[in-house]
Amino acid sequence: MELFHYLRLLRRRWSIVAASVLLALIAAALATARMSPQYAVSITMVVSVPDDGENPAAAYQAALLSQDRAKSYAKLLQSRSVAAAVSSALGDGLTAEELQRKISAAVVPETVLLRATVTDRSPALAMRIGHTLGTEFARYVDGLERPESSAPARVRVTVADDADLPRDPVSPRPLRNLGLGLVVGLVIGALGAVLRDLTDTSIRSARSLRDAAGGVPLGAVTSDGRLGFGVRGDSPHAEAFRGIRTNLRFAEGDALPRSVAVTSALPEEGKSMIACNLAVSLAEAGWRVILLDADLRGSRLAARLDIDETPGLTDVLAHDRPVRTLLRQWGPDSLSVLPAGSATGGSGELLASRKLPSVLRELERQADIVVVDTPSLLSVTDAAILARGCAGAILVAWHGRTRREDVVRGVERLEAVHARVVGTVLNGDQPTGRPPGQGGFRLLRSIHHRRLAAQR
Repeated sequence: MELFHYLRLLRRRWSIVAASVLLALIAAALATARMSPQYAVSITMVVSVPDDGENPAAAYQAALLSQDRAKSYAKLLQSRSVAAAVSSALGDGLTAEELQRKISAAVVPETVLLRATVTDRSPALAMRIGHTLGTEFARYVDGLERPESSAPARVRVTVADDADLPRDPVSPRPLRNLGLGLVVGLVIGALGAVLRDLTDTSIRSARSLRDAAGGVPLGAVTSDGRLGFGVRGDSPHAEAFRGIRTNLRFAEGDALPRSVAVTSALPEEGKSMIACNLAVSLAEAGWRVILLDADLRGSRLAARLDIDETPGLTDVLAHDRPVRTLLRQWGPDSLSVLPAGSATGGSGELLASRKLPSVLRELERQADIVVVDTPSLLSVTDAAILARGCAGAILVAWHGRTRREDVVRGVERLEAVHARVVGTVLNGDQPTGRPPGQGGFRLLRSIHHRRLAAQR
């Protein structure tokens, strides 16, 4: 399960991984481009101890001594004294410290062979240093292993394979560097994805929404690019709303709440689309439904449903227009819509007036359930006022966008006015990149047009 969890996590956070890999590859490419080409030459030397050639035991001891000396000489090759001797022999201004950084040495395992490597930006200079190193080191060991000037050396070093002029640089290696950048980018991206997930407080499941908001999880609406459904809709999206309808009915017993305010913590989370489709779903099941647009500050419901904006709720509250005469029949025969009405600069005062509760009670008497589309909770106080006048509120959150702390703040605003959350709906992603709910309103308008054509 853990493996699949992390695989799903990487798939969900693929943009972080992709960005990390891209940046790592760019960094590796830039670093490779800035590197100076380096050329390497190698020389191989043989460490030998003279023996009389007749005594096998003595020959064996000489071989062991040669191997032992080769291990010590590998360190000696990189010493400052040897580098000083090479610097003096070259006579081109290179210091002993500079030569030490260019020389590396190692023993060929299980042999008496000693291999030294010289690296430099100039292939010709690298070859000269390698050739001089072999000569000077053999001379240095000869003086080191000779007890007296007239006595033969106990150990000899002979150059078996001298340095050749290198043709191809040993570094930089573009493919290796890019491969390393790819691996580093993947690791950093995976760690970044895990860290982002650990610090992500967005709502990503119906359970997390329930934990943050309380109420009954009514359902989750998964976007498939065809938001909304019609009377005969049998898509998964339509089934999701039928499930929301059923869960709302049995949320608090075997009866629908007389009115529900559909709201969200933040704007653009699809609450209007949820309110419309829920109203249509309830009307399909035979209930008398009134859809009330109470978002007086930013009403777009009438335009999306292709009905006149005025007269509407503001005309009822401000001018005492009769509610019954302003209802528009829409879609199913049992669905009526009361739009927001004429624009007004005092929408907050209108909703806070003493007329609003009586209007809601009158709408409840004319329908089995009133579905109220409200503004977002954290934008203005209107939603809390409307939720207080209804039997309860349905809180909508947008998957992966709404943060838990925003939901908690929205619920606190409801609790402050003694409104309660009767249920929650998790709205789905929008893969087509359109604003939430646009596809649903487009399909709902087409249903309305088909109904009007049939009546004519």
